[in-house]
Amino acid sequence: MSWAAHEFENFALLKKFGVRTSYLGLLVGALGPDFLTKAWTYYGADNPAQFHRGWPGLGFTTSLGMAAIAAAFTYWVSKGHKAWTWGVFIGWSAHAITDMFDTAGAMVLWPFWWENFSFGAWKYGAGQGKFGDAVAYYSSLGFAMDLLALVLLLVFAWRTLSRDWFETMVRPVDGAWDWIQTKFAMPDRALLAFYRGFFFYGFCRFVSWSIIVHAIEGWPFDLSWGSPFWVAPYQPW
Repeated sequence: MSWAAHEFENFALLKKFGVRTSYLGLLVGALGPDFLTKAWTYYGADNPAQFHRGWPGLGFTTSLGMAAIAAAFTYWVSKGHKAWTWGVFIGWSAHAITDMFDTAGAMVLWPFWWENFSFGAWKYGAGQGKFGDAVAYYSSLGFAMDLLALVLLLVFAWRTLSRDWFETMVRPVDGAWDWIQTKFAMPDRALLAFYRGFFFYGFCRFVSWSIIVHAIEGWPFDLSWGSPFWVAPYQPW
C-alpha cells in the first residue's frame, strides 16, 4: 500500500521505458487495483485486509495476472495501441509489487499461486479506517518508502517533469493528449500542467498527511521493521 509512491513511481517508470510507454496507461495501471477495491475496503468490508488483499475477496486484483488481464483488455479496447497496453501492464505490476511491502502483502502470482507475498516492512492499517491507516502508514517505514520514491524521482527522473520531455517523449506516443486538448479547449500550458498535476497530487498528499499525522495530531515515528508498535499485530485471514 502506498499513499504517494504510486504517483511518483510512474514518472520513474516513464524515464526507464520512454517512448514505448504511455504515461496515461501507466496512470490507469497504477490506480487500477485501488480503484476497484479501496472505497469498500474502508467503508463496507467486514474484514478490510481480506477484502482488499486476500481470498475470498478481491486480493487477486493486486497481482501480475490481473495486470496481464488489464493489459489484454486495453489492447482490445485500444485496437492494438502498444504504448497504452505496455503502460497499463507496467503500472499495474508496479502497484502489485509495491504493495508486497506491508504485512498483508499481495497475491502477486495469482492465478498460479493464491497465497500472499509480504516483506512485512510495516503493518497493514486499513482496518483502522482511512485516518487510522494514514497514521499507521506515515508513522512507519511506509513514510520512508514514499520519501525514497520522491527522492529517486527528483534525483534520477526529474527531466520527465519538464516541458521538453512532455512534448518529445510523452505526447507523441499517445493521441489521447490531443483528444484531451481539443475536447476541453486546453492551451499547451494547461495540458502540461495537467500532466504535471499527478506529481503534485502525490507530493501534496505526502506532505499534507505527514503534517496532519505528526505536526497536528502528534503521533510519533516508529521506523522499526513491522512498525508502528501501536497497531495491532496483523492476523492473516
